[in-house]
Amino acid sequence: MLLNLIATISIAENVTNSAVVYMYHRFGEPDNPSTNISLEQFKKQLEELSKPKYNVVKLEYIIDSIITQTQLPTNTIAISIDDGHNSIIKKAWPLLKEYNFPVTLFISTDSIDSKYKNYLTWDEIRALKKEGVDIGAHTKTHPHLHTMSVSEIKEEIEYSNKRYLSELGEMPKLFAYPFGEANSQVIKIIQDYKFKAAFGQHSGVINETSDLNYLPRFSINEKYGSIDRIKFSGNAKGLGIYDLTPIDPEFSENPPFIGFSLLDKSLSKSLNCFIFDGSGNIESEIYNFEERIEIRLQRKIKEGRVRMNCTAKDNQNNWRWFGHQFIMPNYLD
Repeated sequence: MLLNLIATISIAENVTNSAVVYMYHRFGEPDNPSTNISLEQFKKQLEELSKPKYNVVKLEYIIDSIITQTQLPTNTIAISIDDGHNSIIKKAWPLLKEYNFPVTLFISTDSIDSKYKNYLTWDEIRALKKEGVDIGAHTKTHPHLHTMSVSEIKEEIEYSNKRYLSELGEMPKLFAYPFGEANSQVIKIIQDYKFKAAFGQHSGVINETSDLNYLPRFSINEKYGSIDRIKFSGNAKGLGIYDLTPIDPEFSENPPFIGFSLLDKSLSKSLNCFIFDGSGNIESEIYNFEERIEIRLQRKIKEGRVRMNCTAKDNQNNWRWFGHQFIMPNYLD
């Protein structure tokens, strides 16, 4: 009991040991606005992140620091890119190199093997890797993993890992869920393959209470790529939550009961939570029991991805942020 208390106090003291990860897909491809960032926007974002108050580091460095509870620099940032579109090497990487910013690229191997016109080749990926780009796993075919059987999920991971090893000479250390979607079954399988960490596509700040198997990233595109968003998120700290319910990101009832506990109960006074499905914001009531927060929704959730964002301002005027993505299965809609 005493050891658990000491551990909890230690985490509470270090919960501001936080990091923000940004996720991109395409660069300068205006025909795909939902996954694209314009080069003008991207240049402004990199210029902002080059200011001395930010520390842009390798994604794996953040994970290693969280695992070892090593203090991260203030306003630690990492940049990640999903899918492997060739605008990365043509447009993004030259700009990133100007600022000496590291990046992690998550690839789905079938997109590369199929030699699609707008995707990178293995030769290009090897060239990027040689220049310092870290390459992570993103499955074989980029499927909705939570809809698949155990054997199908394993086939996605194992085939992807084999191709990765064959082409790049090593196994991937980091994993990104396609569409940011996962449930308990998918997460357990990913754990079994011994990735250091796995990432979703939900907004939020990583800290020492974060689940390494379902970490947040801020998705950046034309609509959600303003400098104000970069400034706000880049200066945010982790909220520091534990005992999130439901444990499984895939809901088993509709409307669900959502709750979590705060390491710093003083944050409950300024806490706001917003939950969105495909129809928009879901009205909710927040029941505040100091360290325990319970959220009750005022309507049923629509099928598909559901995002929750909870923020609070601490006594040092820092914004603290926790985000999570759930899935509402169609049989409960």
